[in-house]
Amino acid sequence: MLSVYTRHYPPCTQADSNHRRCHCPKWINGTLPTGQFVRVSAKTRSWENAERKARIMEVNADPLRPALPDVSLRITIEEAVRDFLSDEQARQLAKTTTCQSKTLFQKQLLEWARDESLNFVDELTTARLREFRASWKNGAQTTQRKHHRLNGFFDFCIENEWLHRNPSKKMKPVQVSPDPTDYFTPGEMEKIIDGTYAYGQWRGGRDFQYRAIKLRALILLMRWSGLSILDAVTLERRRLEDDRLLLYRHKTKVPVYVPLPPDVSKLLHGLPNSNSRYFFWSGNGDPHTAKKAWQRSLRLLFRTVNLKSEDSVPKRCHPHMFRDTFAVELLLAGVSLDQVSLLLGHSSIKITERHYAPFVKARQQQLEISARMAWRHIEPSRPSTAAVM
Repeated sequence: MLSVYTRHYPPCTQADSNHRRCHCPKWINGTLPTGQFVRVSAKTRSWENAERKARIMEVNADPLRPALPDVSLRITIEEAVRDFLSDEQARQLAKTTTCQSKTLFQKQLLEWARDESLNFVDELTTARLREFRASWKNGAQTTQRKHHRLNGFFDFCIENEWLHRNPSKKMKPVQVSPDPTDYFTPGEMEKIIDGTYAYGQWRGGRDFQYRAIKLRALILLMRWSGLSILDAVTLERRRLEDDRLLLYRHKTKVPVYVPLPPDVSKLLHGLPNSNSRYFFWSGNGDPHTAKKAWQRSLRLLFRTVNLKSEDSVPKRCHPHMFRDTFAVELLLAGVSLDQVSLLLGHSSIKITERHYAPFVKARQQQLEISARMAWRHIEPSRPSTAAVM
């Protein structure tokens, strides 16, 4: 087995060869798996880099290590990325998914691999992928999602027989402490709706005179249907029959009718739009562009309303909270978790439980009953001797 040691030179005052923190040259010595003794310079002053080189030397000298395939048969990283992205396009994945993959693999992985002089996909070892992950400047949740996307990429490589194992699965997972799901209380919803009546001195643009009423209709639609902002913006009029809204969830493949309050359905039926097929979208261009325009309007509305928490801290608001409000109010009303999962279109009830378990009314009631049952074993307190005297 190979080990690393330090050769100290003046002006370094250290004498211990195992000292890691100084900037003296690092060396490697020991016995390779073949039985050969080596003592070579690691050509680095970093102990961590020297350790990595020692491990690579051991792996390369292992007689049981499978031989690398012929260079002419090895797939390059660029080819693997190109085929992976093409496969995502062919599978008709959502644009948000394909755009995130392009960012991670085309803009980040390929550029990092070129800087590190890595050409072939089998050169992306677990150790190198740890270095790649360390180059990300993201929060815990985004890093976790990128790690999952890396797993999918290397699984794709294994399916195509370019690799024998997935190097990213040996990386330790990212620790994420998700924030509890937040939602709008009835009082906060009332303030938001009131804010739409005084919304904006519009300065032009398509249908600018209808933006306030359309923004109010969009908010009420998301609140009472649980639709995401993209699904709400691109909703077709034929889906609303009187006050019953037909929702077809792509993940569950289950059509679901959701009743809307009469005033909400009346507002939607009378909503003006340049394209009679949709409530909000013009039908032209990319629907994601239309979604971003409404997101900007909602951000302006949230700044104007300026909601605050109980401790007077400004509340962080975003459009998805209308969907969360739809789910939380159902659970607080006693609707079962599996029915809420169907209405939200989640592919698994575990997803619903992960986000909304604290709001399940039946579960909270059962916990309270269980806690009260322990009271039966508590004897009534007796008056103390001092009190009797």
